[in-house]
Amino acid sequence: MTKILYVSSLCSERLLQYIYDTAEQKPEQAAQKFHRLLAQGFTLNPDNCLITTLSTIPVTPFNHTRRFWFEPSEKVNHLKFCYIPMLNMRYFKNIGVFVYTFFTVLLWGWFRIGQNKMILCDVLNFTVAFASFLAGKLSFTKNITIVTDLPDGTMLNGVTKKSPLASLYHKTVNFMLCRFDGYILLTEQMNEVVNPANKPYMILEGLVDINMQNSENILRNKAKEKILIYAGGLYEQYGVKMLIDGFQKVKEPSARLHLYGNGEMVKDIEDYTKKDPRIVYKGMVPNKIVVADQLAATLLINPRPSTEEFTKFSFPSKNMEYMVSGTPMVTTKLPGMPSEYLNFVYIFEIESIDGIHKTLEFLLTKNKVDLHNFGTNSKGFVMENKNNKIQAKRILRFFGLMN
Repeated sequence: MTKILYVSSLCSERLLQYIYDTAEQKPEQAAQKFHRLLAQGFTLNPDNCLITTLSTIPVTPFNHTRRFWFEPSEKVNHLKFCYIPMLNMRYFKNIGVFVYTFFTVLLWGWFRIGQNKMILCDVLNFTVAFASFLAGKLSFTKNITIVTDLPDGTMLNGVTKKSPLASLYHKTVNFMLCRFDGYILLTEQMNEVVNPANKPYMILEGLVDINMQNSENILRNKAKEKILIYAGGLYEQYGVKMLIDGFQKVKEPSARLHLYGNGEMVKDIEDYTKKDPRIVYKGMVPNKIVVADQLAATLLINPRPSTEEFTKFSFPSKNMEYMVSGTPMVTTKLPGMPSEYLNFVYIFEIESIDGIHKTLEFLLTKNKVDLHNFGTNSKGFVMENKNNKIQAKRILRFFGLMN
C-alpha cells in the first residue's frame, strides 16, 4: 500500500468557516476545494493508499489579527487534517512553518524507508513546498508537485517585486520547480514552463465531488426568474465587465445576473445595479451557498477571455463546479480546455459585448427542458470521468503507485 503525505494549506470546512468569519480578508475557496476533493479522493481508494495531510493554516499577518495558531488535528470523513503550529507574525511565520514542515516531513520519510511512499505538495504554498521538497530529497521519497497556477510571488505579501527577497523567491522557485520527480498540471501548456527537464507529468484539469451524484437538479425547483450566475474573481481581465455590458443589452425582463465573489470591479457594480436592477451583487459567500444557488439557476457563466496569455495555464475550477451542478454552462473556448468538454458546454463563439449579448439571447429563448437536459448530460460526463475518486486513482496509476 502506498503512503501519501499531502502537504498544502488544506484545512477542514470547520476551520475554513472560522477563518472566513474572523478574517479581515476572506480566504480563497477555490484552491481549498480543489485540494480537499483530491485528498478525499485518495481516501476513497483505501485498498491502494493511506493518506496523511500536513497543512499550513491559510492566514497571514495582513488578513488575520490572531497571532498564535495551535490547531489540534481532526478527522472528517476518513481524512485526517494535521495543522502546522505557527506564530502569525511577519517573517516569524514563514521561518517557523519552514522548520516545522522540514523536520516533520523528514521524519515521516525516514520512518518509511523501504516502503512505497510519496510526498504530494502544492507548489503555490512556497514555504511548505520548499521545506517538503528538501526533506523529500534527504529521505529518498518520491516528490510530486501539484501546479494549479504558475508561481508568481503573490505569496510575498507586502514585498515589492524588485526587492532582494522577491528576487531570492523567484530564484528558489526556479531551482525547485525543475527538480521534482513528477508533476500534476492543469493544462498541457504548463509543462513547457514548469518542467524543463521533461520529468513525468500528467494533466488533471480538475475534479468534481463524487457525492454530487446524490444532489438532484430538478426542473420544477428552478427559480421563476431566468437566473444567470457568475461566481469567481470580479476582475475586468476575467471578462466580467464584458459580461455585464453584454447582459444589459438582453431584453428578457425575467433575466437576472447574479454576481458572486470579490475583486476590483466590486466598486463599479453598485453603479451597474442602479442602471439595471436585474443585476444583483451577492458578495463573498461560502461555497456551499453558491453551489445551492447554482441548482436553481438557468445558466452558469464563465466569460474569461481566451486570448489572455494566462488562460493557457489555467482550467478554472468553477467550470467543473458549474458542470457537476447539472445547470448548463456557457463559457469561452479556453486554450487549456480539452476538446472532450466541447460537447457538454455552450460556447461564446464571439468574445465581445455583442457576442455575449447574442449568445445569451439565443440561450434564454431555448426550451427550458432542452436546457435542463443539456445540463444533466454535462453532469453525467464529469461524474463518470472526472470525479475525485477516479482522478486520485489516475494519479496513483500514472506514478506507478498501484497496479
